[in-house]
Amino acid sequence: MPIKQRDFSKAALKKGFVRVKSDHCYFYLMNSNNEITNVRTKIGQHGNLKDISDDLLAVMYKQLHFESKNEMMRFIDCTKSYEEYLTHLKARNII
Repeated sequence: MPIKQRDFSKAALKKGFVRVKSDHCYFYLMNSNNEITNVRTKIGQHGNLKDISDDLLAVMYKQLHFESKNEMMRFIDCTKSYEEYLTHLKARNII
């Protein structure tokens, strides 16, 4: 199920990510204790109405260290909290 770039952006920014513009993509970097970590992903700069395809979501959930696409969707839908996400990353020795 594709999602809007706008929805992903809003959720990521609420959950401790920062947005950095580059030439072609937005990068979302996890900010933990005011430090940039290695948890990151990117999406294209195609405006707020562009959908993120299922194929791209599959790549993104791996980059963000989720165990499944459904877990990432919970994060985007705000049913998985920032604290739960940090706990998950720490348990897997990612941050």
